[in-house]
Amino acid sequence: MPNYRNSTAGSIDANGESVELAYRHFLNGGVGVQIVGTWTGTLTFEGTINGTDYDDIAAEEVGSLAISTQTTGNGLFKFDAVGLKAVRLRATSWSSGTAEITIAALEG
Repeated sequence: MPNYRNSTAGSIDANGESVELAYRHFLNGGVGVQIVGTWTGTLTFEGTINGTDYDDIAAEEVGSLAISTQTTGNGLFKFDAVGLKAVRLRATSWSSGTAEITIAALEG
């Protein structure tokens, strides 16, 4: 069941794991994601409208202005989430370590 809070945190240490933020309304704001830890793998930014089917989301790395649907390193990211029911970061490949993930809904 979704927690409907404006932030969540969790860790990923294996392929297929994810950290998700379900939010009652992503109105005119976006989402911020911070990734820290010592890990090797690929994390993919994803979102859903129906709560079941997820698609990739293009996120901007704060400070570098690089835009991508995936990351292989720590950083601070942001993306638009207007109209989405939930967003998540999912490990789409994994070699080692643990990534600590914080996801926060941002008011516009």
